[in-house]
Amino acid sequence: MPEESLREIIGLVKKSRWIQVKKFIKVVIEKTIKKEAGYYLTALDVSINGKNKSKYNALIKNKENIKEIDKISDFSHLSLYQTTQSSNNLIDLSQINGTIIVLAKYLGPLVENHQVFDFSVHLDTIDEPFFTIGSSKKINGSEFLEIINKNTKPIIKTKKDILKNKAKQVKDPEIGNVEAFVFEKLTNKKALWSGSETKSFQNWKLKIKNKYRIETGKIPYYKEKPTKQFTLYLKNLINKRPIKNKKPIITTKKDILKKKSKQVKDPEIFNVEVFVFEKLTNKKAIWSGSETKSFQNWKLKIKNKYRIETGKINYYKEKPTKQFILYLRNLINIKPIKNKKLIKNLNKNASKSNKQSNKVLEKKIFETLTGKKAIWNESETKNFKNWKSMRYKIYENDTGRDPYYKGNLTQNFKKFLKNHIKNN
Repeated sequence: MPEESLREIIGLVKKSRWIQVKKFIKVVIEKTIKKEAGYYLTALDVSINGKNKSKYNALIKNKENIKEIDKISDFSHLSLYQTTQSSNNLIDLSQINGTIIVLAKYLGPLVENHQVFDFSVHLDTIDEPFFTIGSSKKINGSEFLEIINKNTKPIIKTKKDILKNKAKQVKDPEIGNVEAFVFEKLTNKKALWSGSETKSFQNWKLKIKNKYRIETGKIPYYKEKPTKQFTLYLKNLINKRPIKNKKPIITTKKDILKKKSKQVKDPEIFNVEVFVFEKLTNKKAIWSGSETKSFQNWKLKIKNKYRIETGKINYYKEKPTKQFILYLRNLINIKPIKNKKLIKNLNKNASKSNKQSNKVLEKKIFETLTGKKAIWNESETKNFKNWKSMRYKIYENDTGRDPYYKGNLTQNFKKFLKNHIKNN
């Protein structure tokens, strides 16, 4: 069996070789995993089976769980750690400009497939350190220094070269505040005044942040700083800004009125639920890049209400259905429902809702008495089912009657339930 020692590996590899890097990680885990501990996996801005997530966590307890790593196709930061009484193992990966940087510290045997890396440094407490550059050949310290010395000749610069370089040096907005830079470029207004942010700049930041979150589904900030993708998004706004016409365009009052009548905001352009919620409540749906509690509660309430009234699904492939969008629009009277067939369907479903009123009554009474949810993810909770069966047994024992008749609650059972609220 290979001798175990405390080892450290620093490796650089192109992003295109991510599959080979995954194999390397799996080999390290297989050789070092402990049943009593296991590796904790955390990934940020990750793509799992084609779906984007801001954060992903998993526990790898055995060799079968190692398959969790195969699900990951992209990430900004990934870490795996295992803590035992004898060791603290860490595998940490990050990406910079298409290059994956791997840092592995672990107690275990030597992992031979170091040819994965374009460049790597290998340290341990038993053998001499070695390096690899673009191949599986191991290079010792003296050989590595020879390679460096051969490829580092001093470059003598003339005054002309220095002046040329200065002319080419264009100021990058990343040096300072990228948001302030973009705001001032787009609006020709000051972002900061007397050392503090202006109101117009604060409003603009909030608007852009929410727009980016809705369009991409990604977080705009990490550790209170704009992410690289959000920074690129902001810079791109400068390139997309419209070219101002120097010649003034003369417009009449009629033209202005026509334009105003045409400018109708369509909530389908971004997030219809956010739009409707903010119109109805005058509250913010998104705060610091995430949904507010009041917005989440409102969404759940509206979703259940629509399901009960119409008997139809709200979402298809994680997006609101057309009929649900029409239903939401109708809440704020943006557009009246012109589809006659849809109106007929809604009327039919309204008659069906009378049959569903039995379930609604039980649901309301349960939630009033217990303060718990009766429906979760469009299905009845276990607590609600148990509560219903208990009510049926109590009613049958007290009255000797059946609570249902032809699939509907009897009037006597309804009175029994209502009296149950008064007594409590």
